[in-house]
Amino acid sequence: MHSVPEWVAQVLFQASRSRNDKNRRRKAYRLIRNRLQDSRIGIQKTEYPTYVFPEELKQLIRSVFPTDVCDYPDPSHSLVVQVTLEDLHQLGTDNKTKV
Repeated sequence: MHSVPEWVAQVLFQASRSRNDKNRRRKAYRLIRNRLQDSRIGIQKTEYPTYVFPEELKQLIRSVFPTDVCDYPDPSHSLVVQVTLEDLHQLGTDNKTKV
């Protein structure tokens, strides 16, 4: 599993309704973050973890919504949860969480 899961396409479609690319990216990440929190991924560290997404996902979102991309460094504090592609694929098979 080295690709972004198919359910992300639905997230990108929902995000595409926003006003501009910055808001579309923000909405896409928010929808994915909500799924992660609903599935309790990273909740063992804190109730509100900071998620760092895999590079493949970031590149996909940036290629779909390319205007005014800022490439900030990933945070590295104690509440960071590194999300893997396997985590994202797990969300796609979880019937309890929906976008």
